[in-house]
Amino acid sequence: MNCVHLDFHTSPHIPDIGEKFNKEEFARTLKAAGVDLITVFAKCHHGYTYYPSKVSTMHPNLKFNLLKEQIEACHSVGIKAPIYITMGWSKKDADEHPEWHHIDFWKKKPIVFGTEMNAETDPEMPIYDCSWTTLCPLGGYSDHLRAITREVCENFDISDGIFYDICLMRDACDCESCREGMRKMGLDPDNYEDSRKYYREKRIEFFSELNDIIHEYNKDAHVFYNGAADMNRPEYGVIQSHFELEDLPTAWGGYDLMPIRAKYFEKFGKLYLGMTGKFHHAWGEFGGFKNKDALKYECADMLSIGASISVGDHLHPNGQIDKSTYNIIGHAFNYVKKIDKYCFDTHAYTDVGLWMSHTDADLGASKLLQIMHMEFDVIEAGDDISRYKLIILPDNVKLSDEDKAKIVEFTKNGGKVVCSYDSAFDALGIKKLEKSPYDIDYIECEIDEVVTPFLSYASAYKTECDGEVLAKIREPYFSRTAGHFCGHKNTPFKDEYAEYPALVKNGNVVYLAHPVFEAYNRTGNYVLQKYIMRAIDLAYPDRMLKVDNFYSCGRVRVRKSDNDSFYAMHLLYAPPVNRGNVCLLEDFPRVSGIEVSLRVENKITEIYDATLDKTVEFTQNGNILSFTVDNLELHKLLVIKY
Repeated sequence: MNCVHLDFHTSPHIPDIGEKFNKEEFARTLKAAGVDLITVFAKCHHGYTYYPSKVSTMHPNLKFNLLKEQIEACHSVGIKAPIYITMGWSKKDADEHPEWHHIDFWKKKPIVFGTEMNAETDPEMPIYDCSWTTLCPLGGYSDHLRAITREVCENFDISDGIFYDICLMRDACDCESCREGMRKMGLDPDNYEDSRKYYREKRIEFFSELNDIIHEYNKDAHVFYNGAADMNRPEYGVIQSHFELEDLPTAWGGYDLMPIRAKYFEKFGKLYLGMTGKFHHAWGEFGGFKNKDALKYECADMLSIGASISVGDHLHPNGQIDKSTYNIIGHAFNYVKKIDKYCFDTHAYTDVGLWMSHTDADLGASKLLQIMHMEFDVIEAGDDISRYKLIILPDNVKLSDEDKAKIVEFTKNGGKVVCSYDSAFDALGIKKLEKSPYDIDYIECEIDEVVTPFLSYASAYKTECDGEVLAKIREPYFSRTAGHFCGHKNTPFKDEYAEYPALVKNGNVVYLAHPVFEAYNRTGNYVLQKYIMRAIDLAYPDRMLKVDNFYSCGRVRVRKSDNDSFYAMHLLYAPPVNRGNVCLLEDFPRVSGIEVSLRVENKITEIYDATLDKTVEFTQNGNILSFTVDNLELHKLLVIKY
């Protein structure tokens, strides 16, 4: 499904709102661009509705029911039109109801996203980013949100769903309404953990109430709470009908964030969409256009992990749809429609499991596995791990006794484990003693031409380990402080080795004593990258998928059809560059001679190149499939049939 999220946050200082909206042009342009669904606005961040409202205020410079006209235009050509309602940011409401403000637990003042302003601020002072005061969706504001939800349900066709925005900011609130609610529950409003508990439980309760209102009018309507699709807050997953993963790669997270999030939310068994933008940079950038092939790449990237696609746009205040934007979106969406029949109802074909720590170490591990062209699943407590050959426990995984016993049994049955820092435990032959007191240390392990001890960008866990020591540690003379420092950066290493190891292999277990995945995520250091890769290769040299003669920015993903007899292999290549404040894709060089080896479960009958409409020669020796990929430009989809 090809979706557009059409923002319409429109200032009351702009005249003639929607005056150039044309139903036929709107519908025709969307249809020509291959759009299947477009989110349209009931109420925006400025606090105004785009229809006549009895419970809120219609935009003062809008003269007709724009929302109704947009929905009718979409439905006339078979395009779905879910309805957007702002939750966390509504400037008019924030100005009129300071008692509705979300109060920061620690700073004891309203949470403002962007430029902070107050009554004394010069109204002519230039501002260059947002200035939204966040609202708490409990107390009096909750009555307003219930009322506008019911009004929308009574007056519009909601069969395509409701999209609530800015639903979670921070993880606690200190507004008087929340404090009073905590006291009634016997919680201490001055205790952070109690405040977090109240925040979590009451928001889930309130979101469930909104779901109930919506489903009174249409029991099948989809409802999504943006901001509540968070890998580290999975408890909100139960109230979502689907997931929209807002990861604009040009603005935050780059091109390596969305894949791990998609893998995580795929586990819920619900529809999940990747979300990017048509903008050069970020939301609300009028006149900012993305390279059309960059958008095509981003859409192909989403398909490669089984996600549907959402592209952000912002309608001009005059209501006229922008043809340049939909030429760019159409370029991407028309490519998607050519190949998407091989992309959905599939699952990752892999024997590698990345056990979530719910820290930045997960992102570091995900980035590294993508560089190694290793497909993987994300796993957690309660998951069946028996089908994997390799499990990675990055840095700070918290394991129950039951989890530990399961992992030990996994290794006894031949499974390989790579664990780092605090994720190890005694039964794996690794006895943790204490964390090193130093701020950083050094690893001595020859990596390519580097024979000198190299900086770990962290410090190790002191351990006693069984097995073979494969890398040693050099401690610094002292930690860098105001009273003890050397030169510009880190303190040099001492000549003697530390008494505890950096890298150990004990049977089927490889242990790295440093928080290497978090350090890699933070620094991207090349030598550290090669060091971690060596550890993974030591643990599991016989990979299911091996790719040679391909670049580190290349991406290879393999999925297996749930219903048909094929594997789908996606290969993507476009090196990201930083220009100004934007991470972008501009060059799409052609690559040939990529050597691929894939262990398969079936006798392969054909490899079909869906992008070039041709077959690919291959050999199969037992369960090892081998072939060469030529003429990869941006994206290639190989359908491996059996």
